[in-house]
Amino acid sequence: MKAFVTGGSGFLGRHLIKELVKRGIPTVAYDIEDFHGSNSEENDVQQSSGFTFIKGDILDLGRLTKSMNGCDVVFHTAAIADIDEARHKPIQSMEVNVVGTAKCLEAAMKNKVSRFMYASSAYTAGSRGSFYRVSKQAGESLCKTFYEEYGLNYTILRYGSLYGRESNQWNFIYIMCRALLTTGEFTYVSSPDSEREYIHISDASRETVRIAMSDEFINKAVLITGHQRMKVKELFFMIQEILGKEIRINYIPHEQSRHYVMTPYSFEADVPVRVNLSTYVDISEGILDCLKAVQKDINEGKVAGK
Repeated sequence: MKAFVTGGSGFLGRHLIKELVKRGIPTVAYDIEDFHGSNSEENDVQQSSGFTFIKGDILDLGRLTKSMNGCDVVFHTAAIADIDEARHKPIQSMEVNVVGTAKCLEAAMKNKVSRFMYASSAYTAGSRGSFYRVSKQAGESLCKTFYEEYGLNYTILRYGSLYGRESNQWNFIYIMCRALLTTGEFTYVSSPDSEREYIHISDASRETVRIAMSDEFINKAVLITGHQRMKVKELFFMIQEILGKEIRINYIPHEQSRHYVMTPYSFEADVPVRVNLSTYVDISEGILDCLKAVQKDINEGKVAGK
C-alpha cells in the first residue's frame, strides 16, 4: 500500500502522514504550502525513507495526476476548512473544495487508485455551515458519482470537532487556549449551551488510517467524532479550573453564526456509520496538552496575543 495525501501540510493532513509513516506505509504528501516539521515527530517524518513531499496545487490536474502515479489510496484533506472564511469567499471555496475535489477524483481514476478517502464534515448532514457545508455536500456527491460512472471506490469521512496542538485559523480549541493565556478572555460566536463532541486529532488520524485499511467501509459514509459530549460553557469552566484563575467569555448570539448549536443533523436517508473508538484522548488531557503547546509558543515568541 502506498498513500497519497492532499493538503499534507495542513492540520489533519500532517497527522495522517505521521500515522501512515509510523505504520511503515510509503506516503506522498501533496500541498501548495511547504511541509514544515513543527516538532521532533514531524522532523522524523521528513527524514523517513518512506516519505515524499511534492509541492503542487490540486487545481493543477496534470501535476496532480503525475504526482499520484503509483499510489493505492488517496486521502483528500486539502480544502478551505474554516466556515467563516468559506462564508466570505464562496467562489474560491467552490473552486478549491468542489473543482479541486473533482480533479483529485479524476487523477485517482486515471491512476487506478483502489480507494479515495474524502475528508468531509458532520455539517453535511444539516443546514448550517454556509458555503463550507455546500462544498462538502458537493464533494460527497462527486465521490458517489465517480464510483457510479467509473467504479472508483470511496469512503466519506465526516469529521466532528477536531482539536489538538498546532495553530491554524480553524483549530477552535488552540485559538481559544491562546486567547485565554494571553488576554484572559475569549469571544465565542454562539450560545453557551452549544454542544460538541470533540475528538483529538491523533484519535481521528488513527481511526482514518484504520478505516482505509478495512474493506468494511468501502463506499460508505463514516462519522468520526468524540465520545465526550460537552456544552461549551462546561468546556470553559473546565479550562478555568485547569488554569486556576478567572477567565472572561463573551458570547455573541448564535443567530449571527453559521455554526450549529445542539446538533449538525437534519433528516437524511444516507445515515453514516458511527465509529466507536477503542481508545481516545480524554478531553481534559487534550485541553491540558493544548494549553502547554500555546504556553510553549508564547515563551518562544511565536504568539504575540490578540
